Amino acid sequence: MNETVDILKINEEIARKFRKIEESLPSSCTIKDLFEKLLIQIEEEFHIPFVWISILNEGNVIDVIKVFKASKILKDRINILDRKVFLDLVAEGTMPKLINDNLKPFYKLLPRNKKYFIKSLAVAPMTLNSEIIGSMNYGDFSSLRYQPGMDTTLLEKLAFNVSARLSAIKAGEDDICNETIK
Repeated sequence: MNETVDILKINEEIARKFRKIEESLPSSCTIKDLFEKLLIQIEEEFHIPFVWISILNEGNVIDVIKVFKASKILKDRINILDRKVFLDLVAEGTMPKLINDNLKPFYKLLPRNKKYFIKSLAVAPMTLNSEIIGSMNYGDFSSLRYQPGMDTTLLEKLAFNVSARLSAIKAGEDDICNETIK
């Protein structure tokens, strides 16, 4: 019985951390602010050693790529790649993928100028106006951290909320941020 209670407590704590991050998303009024805060929060809340973004080299996100490249925090934590390469690895759809075996093909998702010594990986696709634009990626030294078959509901929900926030920022649909900027 104690083991079940312990697992429930751990799951509640994980859900609380995801909620905390999701609740902070609306406070970001710019793409730079959104992703800088997000990567730092994820690392701190979950003690994940490697968090980065893979983004597709396409016209609808060129401005996002420019923002990432101009950021001291983000510029070394992005990987820009072609849609075909990305979809060959991740497939179409927004379901996160967990990998802890045969990681070599997924090295294509890693930032070019940084070394990540990972034994497991979570890839959570992001969208802009419902179209896949890349992923948020989480890497760990332990092969046990991300294993196929684990529940990815909270990862998927976070990626959905980040995607929705990005879409709102790009569309200028945020009344609170628009009032602050005026």
